[in-house]
Amino acid sequence: MKRSLWMLAAFLAAAPVFAQDEGGGPAFGGGGGDAQVFTRVDAVNPMDQVKTFLLTKANVTLTSDQEKALRPAVEAALQQIRDISDRVAAQGGGAGFRGGRGGQGGFAGRGAGGAEAGSIAALANGPAAQEVRKINDDLMVKITAALKPDQQAAFKKYLNGEIKKAGGFGALKVTMEEAGAPLTAEQEPQIQGLYAEDAQQRVQLQREARGRPDPAKIADLEKATMAKVAKVLTAAQRKALLDSRAKQ
Repeated sequence: MKRSLWMLAAFLAAAPVFAQDEGGGPAFGGGGGDAQVFTRVDAVNPMDQVKTFLLTKANVTLTSDQEKALRPAVEAALQQIRDISDRVAAQGGGAGFRGGRGGQGGFAGRGAGGAEAGSIAALANGPAAQEVRKINDDLMVKITAALKPDQQAAFKKYLNGEIKKAGGFGALKVTMEEAGAPLTAEQEPQIQGLYAEDAQQRVQLQREARGRPDPAKIADLEKATMAKVAKVLTAAQRKALLDSRAKQ
């Protein structure tokens, strides 16, 4: 048993499994990757962004009735993000742009990472990121509710793929669900705690090394954390995790 646990840990250490924090998006939430509905704050018609997002990411085309039903929620979500943009810009928080009203706001310069005028990127990676992520994830749920069953299936497949690419607890949870070996209510808080502990130690390594931690120390941390996670999983779940990595 001990040998198999370390084999699992060594195998998974090759990928940055614990790159995210302990959180995970909801079943139809963002969860990471490119699952960000809006790309610009200054959009005149936010529904255009939603339709483009669904079509390019999941090959889902909205009907006119679906678009009409979703429009109020979509416009409200983008306005919330605009308000955050205004607030951050007023506070000098580094986003560097103001959304304005009705897409007519101005741009106060380049933001974090050199974001272009009206881009969501500065907000999504700045101090207001958690607020923006929640608005995005809440909108994902509303979008999904408006879709037909076949559209929902396609959208969920895309979102699950994004969650798995992002890593973290969400990726593990989706992998187990797809393998027919979902995490139990008892397992989830235990594993989330291990992810949280790993994230804290990773931050500490970053601080000690001034942003450039020793890769060997990161690898050792990943091995140790994965070994702890493996102990919480059942034999079927450990096999599912190994099988998923073998397909990558």
